[in-house]
Amino acid sequence: MTAETGSADGQKKVGGQLGGLTSKITRLYPGVAVSTVFGIAAFAISVRYGAPGMLMALLVGLAGHFLYDFERIRPGVDWTARSILRVGVALLGLRIAFADVISVGVPPILLVLFAMLTTIVLGIAISRSLGLSREFGALSSGSVAVCGVSAAIAISTVLPKNEESERDLAVVVAGVTTLSTMAMIIYPLGNLFLHLPDHQMGIVLGGTIHDVAQVVGAGYSISHDAGDIATIVKLMRVSALLLVVVGIYTWIGHHAKKEASANNTAAPAAGRTQYLPPFLIAFFVLAAANSFLAPDASPLHEMWKPVVKAGVTASQWFLLISIAAIGIKTNLRKIAEVGWKPVIALVAQTLIMLAVVLTGVLVFHNFGI
Repeated sequence: MTAETGSADGQKKVGGQLGGLTSKITRLYPGVAVSTVFGIAAFAISVRYGAPGMLMALLVGLAGHFLYDFERIRPGVDWTARSILRVGVALLGLRIAFADVISVGVPPILLVLFAMLTTIVLGIAISRSLGLSREFGALSSGSVAVCGVSAAIAISTVLPKNEESERDLAVVVAGVTTLSTMAMIIYPLGNLFLHLPDHQMGIVLGGTIHDVAQVVGAGYSISHDAGDIATIVKLMRVSALLLVVVGIYTWIGHHAKKEASANNTAAPAAGRTQYLPPFLIAFFVLAAANSFLAPDASPLHEMWKPVVKAGVTASQWFLLISIAAIGIKTNLRKIAEVGWKPVIALVAQTLIMLAVVLTGVLVFHNFGI
């Protein structure tokens, strides 16, 4: 082979790759653009009316479900709901600094971890007793135990994909957002009867309310100290996201293999491998980097701050756009078909989390811990 022939072959290869990339962009662009526009609209509505952004993205997306019938739009919407979603979850690692978690103290950490484990185990059992799927039980209880919508999104990425998975995610996103907003209003009022110190009430709020924004709102409505503690405890729950997702991923995979072996069939995609998905590895790497570089004592602190700010902002936008895409994919009629059982499961899981954390804090209060 002459140099000229080799050069020509190389140019053809590069040209073919560029052509394939251009073709892929052309195929995905309409759906990605529609999802982005819907995400921007949801953000504008949430800012204007003070409503939860993720819930608005879901509702706006559901209103645009008719667009999913267009062949040109569907591939980009599917890609956004899958790939953009995973990038957004990976960037959530930038919100975590392990030093903040340790500062809460050992007893509250053990209490909240116990409450999370109890909520997930009992939550799955309750879902199964109601006739709901194992996957829905893991999705709903995991979202309640960890950090609401963000956890639901992360967990959904490691569950088997079927015609019910997008619908289940939409139901959980709407449910935990509504319950979290109600808790933000009701839980602080409960301290009028409990008379807990601000520090301990902060543990209750941070350990039980689903989404970070509502935890902040509830905590600082009591006092600055309660708000600080509530936020730190909440971030401790967020820091357990990777552990919970990996646990659910392994558990679901184990059951998938077990059922496949019993039926002599191939295991679903989510159960065929025990390797961690790349986006979860990226989540851990970013969380570790933030834990070392974010503290004021770090020599790279000032350089790292804009990276965190940009990454967190990008994560929020990616999640907003991907949730809008999931809404576009989801048929509202199918959500209505699920009935009240998912709602009962979510409420029960929320009450379990509250009961365990509140009982533990009352014990701390009475024994001066």
